[in-house]
Amino acid sequence: MGNLKRVSAYIMYLTDMVALLVAFVIAFRLRVFLPVGIPYGSSDIGPYTPLLLSTVISYVLSVLILPAADNFSSRRISHEFGAAGSVILFVMVANILVLYFTKTSEHYSRFFMAVYFVIAYFLDVLLRTVVKHRILPMYKKSRGAEKLLVVASSQYIGTILQRLDSTEDWRYQVTGAVVTDEDRTGEKICGVPVLSSAEEAFSRAGQLEIDSVLLDISDEKEQKRWLRQFGQVGKTVYVNVSQFYYSGGGRILDFLGGCAVVDYLPPMPVRGRKLVQKRAMDVLFSILCLPFLLLVMIIDAVMVLFTSRGPVFTALPRIGKNGRRFNEYRFRTMRMDAEERIREGKNPRFLFGRFLRMTHLDGLPQVWNIFIGDMSFVGPYAPTEEMFREFGEKLMLNMSTKPGITGLWNRKQHQADPYAEQFYIRNWSNPMDIRITIGTILRYFAFQSARPSMKVTDRQERRFIEEILRNREPMPYDHSAYTKERTPRYVAYLCVKRCFDIIVSLIAIIVLSPLLLVLMLLVILDDGGNPFYSHPRIGYHGKHIHVYKFRSMKRNTGDLASLLTPEQLEQYRTEFKIDNDPRITKIGNFLRRSSLDELPQLFNILGGSLSFVGPRPVVEKETQIYGRDVAKLLSVRPGLTGYWQAYARNRATYETGERQKMEMYYVDHQSIALDLKIIGRTFRSVAKQEGAQ
Repeated sequence: MGNLKRVSAYIMYLTDMVALLVAFVIAFRLRVFLPVGIPYGSSDIGPYTPLLLSTVISYVLSVLILPAADNFSSRRISHEFGAAGSVILFVMVANILVLYFTKTSEHYSRFFMAVYFVIAYFLDVLLRTVVKHRILPMYKKSRGAEKLLVVASSQYIGTILQRLDSTEDWRYQVTGAVVTDEDRTGEKICGVPVLSSAEEAFSRAGQLEIDSVLLDISDEKEQKRWLRQFGQVGKTVYVNVSQFYYSGGGRILDFLGGCAVVDYLPPMPVRGRKLVQKRAMDVLFSILCLPFLLLVMIIDAVMVLFTSRGPVFTALPRIGKNGRRFNEYRFRTMRMDAEERIREGKNPRFLFGRFLRMTHLDGLPQVWNIFIGDMSFVGPYAPTEEMFREFGEKLMLNMSTKPGITGLWNRKQHQADPYAEQFYIRNWSNPMDIRITIGTILRYFAFQSARPSMKVTDRQERRFIEEILRNREPMPYDHSAYTKERTPRYVAYLCVKRCFDIIVSLIAIIVLSPLLLVLMLLVILDDGGNPFYSHPRIGYHGKHIHVYKFRSMKRNTGDLASLLTPEQLEQYRTEFKIDNDPRITKIGNFLRRSSLDELPQLFNILGGSLSFVGPRPVVEKETQIYGRDVAKLLSVRPGLTGYWQAYARNRATYETGERQKMEMYYVDHQSIALDLKIIGRTFRSVAKQEGAQ
């Protein structure tokens, strides 16, 4: 019988082409004979054939891009006006662009162009309606329709026949029925004659004037018997799957391994091409917005430098699609002493932060969330952990799609219930996204855009600032256990080393920026999500720092005990790393072996939390391994590479004590000569991939 959606789409395509061609001829004739067409009154259609070819090509492109064929058989005439309009509008715009770029617009009558597309639109709607409601029903009653025999028990056969009669499916004609649990030969059920009993149907399988059989039998053995009997005489057999009627969402018949299964998809109807379109539009518009984000970021960074020194961005934890945790990025608008100012009754925001909040530009960094795939431009509200725990069941449906930076929740009438997104989830379409986006823009310029999430965002931003302030407090340790004598030679060495770090890191970032971009995209394509990873470490004089890397591990790796062997768990506890780590992605394995995952630490070096050469930065637990020597370890700035990493890498471990000795050796023998030797040795180790993990 073929797929109804596919066959109906072909019919719609043919109908559209007829409408476009007929409208072309009518418009050309009107151009010739009406008075307005006298200046262009030639009756030679030859010069217009390139435009006709452009129309055909434009229509083929619209078929590939627009989902205009979806639900063609079942949609109403009111929906047909919109569907046909989108196709004709696409063809018209494509033709205008062709004429503009080929500099041939003066060759064609403007009267013809206007009349052509108006006629094509109304004619297309008319032909589609006639085909669906007049021609296709006639086919169902003709000799060419597929003759269908329905086989079911007396309990269900009436329901099945009613369902077949009420559908928009025009491809078949029910010519007979067979009742499996009783003999009702000669009777009529819902106007359909019962042709024979079940046993007679077996013996007469090749004689019945039918093309196919619809089978509704629950017993597996009986089902196979009917399939075999009618299959042997060349009849197509359709098996009714009762579970398929569950209406929770989309359904697809599929194979999983060797099992025939029914896929029940989430309620949001984003499938195949539509999903690709939505993601493509998100990526395109986020890329267009990134230069504006960069401009605002530079202005904000300057203002922050002079008004409230601290991070430019805030990373607020949110819950995304299928419960995935991610950080929603926003511009920081509050001062670092916001809590103190609130207690004193003062405004906690700095001046530019007030501007960002008033203009809603504080949420502009969410463009990065869209680019990396955590969010979409339009979608449900992204809840916090607290919201998710409190309204878990109500929010579960929203988790079937990516959250948006705007949506139905961003309207005044939904301020009290910003996560009531069930209507959007169940009725999603690209036109709906466009309407919501336009509505958001209009409310923005009218200063009426609702901000239902602002109290939550303010609370999270204050927590973020509190954590930053806590991290600024250095780790407590006994500073008197080691004191480095600051001779003029040592001070000069530190100055030269810092100048070297700034100049070389800045040049490296500029030169390697294309490579950084490529690696960033590879990580996103491999596993999605944020391509960067920051890990808290202990730096110079015990300060808490965040070391940046390209993310090499899978997202949401879960419980280590369920992923690692007992030997790997023990190695992780003692060495804080794992051989053959199962959490590492394919691109992550390459990045680690080539040490390219360390490249983002160039920004750490430029900022001063790291140096090119020094002891490797450690986590707080590792400092306990060094005992009183931790004061010596933290007396120098940690490095991108070091003596231990260059000369031993993974061959020297904490368990043997070799790693501690090598780190202490560097602290005792710091010099420009040693630093250059370590850098040279590191390049050699990276090139040979010695000890890379």
